[in-house]
Amino acid sequence: MNRSRLRGWILIWVVALVPMIYGTYLVRHYGVEVPTLDDWEMAPLIVKAHSGQLTFAEIFAQQQEARTVLPKLIFILSAMSGHWDVRDLMMLSVISCWLTAAGIFVLLRSSGLSLVAVALCFWLIVLTIFSLAQCELWIFASGFPSFLPALFLVMALVALGTLRSTALKFLTCAMLAAASSFTLANGLLAWGLTFPIFLLVQRPSRWRSWLALWLGAGAVCAAIYFWGYERPPYHPPFAPAAPLLEYTRFFLEFLGGGLAYSFRPHAVIATFFGALQLALYLLALVYAAKRIHDRVFLAKVTPWFALGLYSIGSACLAALGRVGYGSSYALASRYVTFSIYLTVAVIALVALLGREIVQSHPTGRSRGWVLVTSLILIIAYLVPFRACSANSHFFLRALSRKDRLARAAVLFSSALDTTDVIKKTAYPGDAETVVQSAAALDRLNLIQPPLLRTNRLSAMPQAVAEPEQVAGSCQTVLPVGDELYRASGWATLKKEGRPADCVVVAYQDSGSQEWIAVAISDSFEMQPDRAKHFRNLDQLWSRWSATIPRNAFPPGARLSFWAVNADEPKLYQLSDESSSEGPLR
Repeated sequence: MNRSRLRGWILIWVVALVPMIYGTYLVRHYGVEVPTLDDWEMAPLIVKAHSGQLTFAEIFAQQQEARTVLPKLIFILSAMSGHWDVRDLMMLSVISCWLTAAGIFVLLRSSGLSLVAVALCFWLIVLTIFSLAQCELWIFASGFPSFLPALFLVMALVALGTLRSTALKFLTCAMLAAASSFTLANGLLAWGLTFPIFLLVQRPSRWRSWLALWLGAGAVCAAIYFWGYERPPYHPPFAPAAPLLEYTRFFLEFLGGGLAYSFRPHAVIATFFGALQLALYLLALVYAAKRIHDRVFLAKVTPWFALGLYSIGSACLAALGRVGYGSSYALASRYVTFSIYLTVAVIALVALLGREIVQSHPTGRSRGWVLVTSLILIIAYLVPFRACSANSHFFLRALSRKDRLARAAVLFSSALDTTDVIKKTAYPGDAETVVQSAAALDRLNLIQPPLLRTNRLSAMPQAVAEPEQVAGSCQTVLPVGDELYRASGWATLKKEGRPADCVVVAYQDSGSQEWIAVAISDSFEMQPDRAKHFRNLDQLWSRWSATIPRNAFPPGARLSFWAVNADEPKLYQLSDESSSEGPLR
């Protein structure tokens, strides 16, 4: 490799590292150390693993439709250090994307494209893989399994292009396909998209025997996977009798979800982008079919067709299993992680076909047409991508703010009744599961900081609300019916650059100097003037509200309001601008 070409490869990676590092920073910045949703289903496994009571049946058991054996093992291992920090699992999602991008780079290098074409394709693909449109999964610990099947597929495609031994290719692909299968339900697609691709293109000696062996391995994996399998009763029927149009809309919106939130109406944008990608993919497929006997060309394009089929297959499975919820369900952020690989495939296929057209018609006019078409497609992608990234960043901040409130609710769950807040933020519908699991994890010292066990503020870490550290106040305390008060105000942790995780409401009886906590804030709202004042959009959700039962404190009691930093944890008393400065009756 000459020096100029080496410098070119280094420059490609230097530019690509910018969105990769930025994406990593955002995940770490907005990730919150609190289990949410499916994470709490892993907590009992972690507790049992630490007490020596975990069985293989519990690891093999279904989690919704999937056999999530590998994610369960990773969850258990993540707590073996003695501290279960779910942010480590969020970073595993990022690491998976880094490795996937590296694998994509290897595939691009072996595709025969020019240095400039590889650079443009790789930069666009890196932007796609690290898209903020996946915000729902980026800061969700249980989101990391969604990134693994694509990583395993890319690793298998790289192995097929680099390993020499057919037996070694078989074993590598079989292990990766099995790992993919026992990660998520759509991971089973790997059995059709890895080693069979090699057999189709290369046709090695005794290929029929290898195919029979592969089919046998896949059948064994499927038999194990579906052993004792039951359809979750709380999910809609599989392949319900819905109109074909509803299936089509779901399918296309799923494939176009990566840009759905760029402009309104979201469903129309997603449908258009999904249809456009699918059309380009099918055009490339038709072109490749005409050159079915050109083994060299097929070897270069089949990895990208496999990646596109991964997204298309995932869209088909999702439509069959979720169309009962309506086509708009396909716009969920968590599906973007599966759909973006059609975008990745189209980017590479357009470049490869453009090169083939120029080589077969080496005229200035053909080069001009290819260049203009490529530029139009790039601009048509980057403009909505930029808008979608800005909107997704907004959603990312909102999700992080919700998780901050969830962290506070878990922190106070043993001292106060925070079940309503837990249902809103951490685990809808069943707060008791969270309360019990958090207490069990706390007894094993697996979560930090430890849960607060008393509602007496004197036993909790406190600090004076210095102006350079904390700002905020309670602005109103209003009666709601005969049984409740509703307090509201704003609170920010200026030093940390974010709103307070929650606000604790406490009372002081006329005959005592002790402050007793009775509730925490249960909701937050946007307050644009605070974000503008602090010049920090992370402060946007600084307004808080709290519901206080009248019977939670005696007549004549005084109320106080305390901003909470749940990471330390520490309380800061806020000023009170409401009429609650006097005794409440």
